[in-house]
Amino acid sequence: MIRAPLLASAVAEKLGRLEALWEVYAERARRFEVQLRGAEVETVRGPLTLEGYGVRVLREVEGQTGVGFQASTDFGDGGVRAAAEAAHAVTKFNRFPARQPELPGRDTGVTSNPAILDPDLWSDPAGTMERETSALLAAADAQRLSPPTFAKLRATLIETSIANSQGLAAAYAHTVVEREIAVKSEGGPEGAPPGEFWVDHIGRQARFDRLEERMRDWHRFAEDARRAQAPPSGESTVVMPLEVLAGIVPSVLGFQFSAAAALRGLQVPAGTVVGLDSLEVTDNGSLDWALNSSPVDDEGTPQRVRRLMSGGRALEAVNDVLHASALGGATTGNARRTGFTGDYWQKFTRLPRPGASTVIFAAGTAGDDDELVEQVGDGIWVQQFGWANPDPVSGRFGGEVRIGYRIHGGKIAEPVRGGTVGGAVLTRDGRPSMLNGIVAVGSEAGLSGNLVSPTLAVKNLVVSGEG
Repeated sequence: MIRAPLLASAVAEKLGRLEALWEVYAERARRFEVQLRGAEVETVRGPLTLEGYGVRVLREVEGQTGVGFQASTDFGDGGVRAAAEAAHAVTKFNRFPARQPELPGRDTGVTSNPAILDPDLWSDPAGTMERETSALLAAADAQRLSPPTFAKLRATLIETSIANSQGLAAAYAHTVVEREIAVKSEGGPEGAPPGEFWVDHIGRQARFDRLEERMRDWHRFAEDARRAQAPPSGESTVVMPLEVLAGIVPSVLGFQFSAAAALRGLQVPAGTVVGLDSLEVTDNGSLDWALNSSPVDDEGTPQRVRRLMSGGRALEAVNDVLHASALGGATTGNARRTGFTGDYWQKFTRLPRPGASTVIFAAGTAGDDDELVEQVGDGIWVQQFGWANPDPVSGRFGGEVRIGYRIHGGKIAEPVRGGTVGGAVLTRDGRPSMLNGIVAVGSEAGLSGNLVSPTLAVKNLVVSGEG
C-alpha cells in the first residue's frame, strides 16, 4: 500500500503549546474529471489540488468537555497557530457532556490494511480516466447502442493523515471514483415521449465491471420508461435490489445503532427485536473497496467488525471518542467526518461524529433475483428511486419510483414509473417496517457504496400511485 506523507504531523509541529487534548486531521487531494456529451469529450479537468487540515481541541470546562474546531488551508507557522487559537477559543462556548475523553495513542494496534487504492489510477490518473472513457463508449458501440447523452467521470486521489497530543501519527492513501451517466431512448412510430435513465455510482476503483451488460440494461430501462405507467396504490410486497437499498439503509442504521442516538434517547436498546428472526447485520470498517474502509477511523482508532443485529435483535452500538466518554464506554472506531458537501472531499473541514462504516446484510436462501421474484409471486420491483429521502432520526423513507416493474405470477411484467414507495426501515414497537417485513432474502450479496446486501423482498410497504 502507498503510504501518505504525514502532513498532519507537519502541522502538529507548528501548533505551539496547548493546555488541552488536540488532534490534527489533514488531507491532500488531487481531482481529475472527464465530461462527455454524446461521443464527444466536452471537458477535461485536472489535477485540481487541495491541501487542508482541521484542528480539534478538547479541554475540561466546568465538568464537561469543551470542543473547539477550526479548518484551514494555511500551512504557514502563523496560519497554523491562528487555527489552533481559534479552535481553543471556541471550547469555552461549545460543551459536550463528556468528562475524560481518550484520544487514541501511539500504539493503536492497527491490524487491517484494506484495499482502498486503485494502483492504476494512482500511478496514471489521466491515462486511466481516458481509458475508462473509451471503454464506456466502446461498450455502447459493441451493443449497437447510442452513446450516453451525458457522462461525467471524476476521480479523487487522497492522502489522509492524523496526528494528536497522545503521540498518534497515522497516514494512508485512497482513491474515490464517481460516475454520473445518462442514457436516453427516443424515436419510433408510437410517438411516446423520450425516456431517460440516470446512473449515479461511486466506488474506489476506476474499472466498471460488466460494462457492456450494464450498458444494455441502462438502455432497456430508458426504453421502458417511455411506456411505463404509475403503479397501483395500496400496500404491496416491494422488491429492492442492492443499489436501491444502498440509498436507504446505511444512513438510517448508522444513526439508529449509534451512540449519538443513545445520547438523545433515540437508540435501539440492546436485545430489542427489530427484524426478521434470521437477520444478521454487521458493520465492517476493514472491507476491501468499501467507501468507509481504512486502517483507522477519522480519529485514528483502528477499524474492526461490529455486530449490529443477530437473530433480528439489536446488539452493539457504534461510537466515537466523545460519545464513548459521555456514555461510559470505549470508542468502537466509528468516527466519521461526513457532511452535506459530500463524504469524500474536504473531510478536513468537518468534525467527527459516530456512524456506521459498511453495513453488511448476510445473504439468505431465496436464490438469485429470478428465483426471489418467483417466490414473491405478486408485487413491485423498484429498480431506481429518484431519491429515497431516508430520515436517520425517524427511520422513515419515501421516494418516487424512477423506474420499476410489476411482478405478476412470479415474473417481471410491465414497467412502472411515478408514484411513491415509503415506510420505515425499522421500528421498536412491532409496527410494520422493512426489517421486520422481510419475506425473502436473496442468496447473492454485493457491495454498493456503504452497503453489502442481497436483494430483499419486503411486505406491506405503502405504494402511492394510480387512484
